[in-house]
Amino acid sequence: MSDERILMLEVTSPALVKIKEILKEQDQEESGLRVIAAPTEQGGVQYMMTMEKDSQDDDTVLEMEGVKFLMDSDSTPFLDEATIDYVEELTRVGFVISNPAFSTGGCGSGGC
Repeated sequence: MSDERILMLEVTSPALVKIKEILKEQDQEESGLRVIAAPTEQGGVQYMMTMEKDSQDDDTVLEMEGVKFLMDSDSTPFLDEATIDYVEELTRVGFVISNPAFSTGGCGSGGC
């Protein structure tokens, strides 16, 4: 698959720090973080994240600072150029996934 473009997913430093912290707290340091993206009826994208030990045959696997990110083939088009961030604001605390190519961001309506 030499003509396949490399997925460009960005993960901010605060998000990486929080992901590592959660994996350690949950005793899941060997697990990866599965990032799922699904289109919504309104034309946006809903994002979800779960911990998962094993990758699947159709997964794209990225490793950043010791954290594995697993993305299935249906999700990767919606994750290209996306950014995973961790925010601590007055009105919300949590992970936020945004992608300039789609009109909505975040994991659901308030973060993951």
